[in-house]
Amino acid sequence: MFYKISNIASKELIEKKFHVTFEFPNLYKPEEFIEGLKESTVSVITISEPKKVSYAIWGLLPEDFEDNWSVFQDVFNTLNVKKELLQNDHKVYNKALEKRRCVVIASGFYTTFLTKGSVERCHVHLPNFEPFPIAAIFNELSDGFLTCSLVVTDVDESFKNIPNISNLKPLVLNADELKQWLDRSTSIDQINRLCADHISLKFTYEIDSRLIPSMK
Repeated sequence: MFYKISNIASKELIEKKFHVTFEFPNLYKPEEFIEGLKESTVSVITISEPKKVSYAIWGLLPEDFEDNWSVFQDVFNTLNVKKELLQNDHKVYNKALEKRRCVVIASGFYTTFLTKGSVERCHVHLPNFEPFPIAAIFNELSDGFLTCSLVVTDVDESFKNIPNISNLKPLVLNADELKQWLDRSTSIDQINRLCADHISLKFTYEIDSRLIPSMK
């Protein structure tokens, strides 16, 4: 699963590439290391406001949830979700794929892999560190805060050269897929075809030498 991303892109580059404006531009700051397990905030573009960059807590919460984020995540980790689960009428994700799609803006994500008896971390990004959209879904809490979960899919041939202990990868969208994902008129059948025909962007990577902390 994927619990760490990066977003070192400037506000100006994000606005130019995605044709959006930041809702609260003074709150945005590039971050090399965004840790999902520590209740982090990420930049998102939602289907309800596709011309605006908002902020969401990474880790989906039920819309009627009133306790602390960490309480729910200890019971049910929602940093990532497979597309198939979104179509199983699970209460937490109810109609999210149909009505509450969004993307998380990132310039990289981190995979892990085994080598020489230890776990290494790999920083995956585009060759020029350009920002890209990761498909996600969101819920809006009663206080107006957004929470989100990254959509992950099975690894395919286009991702085979990236070191990765998991058989999953984030669903990173190209420009045409992004338009479909954030279009209210896109049907679930079209979303399914998008995921089935998806080809990974041409990512590169380097080994991250920082120690991987304990998950405990």
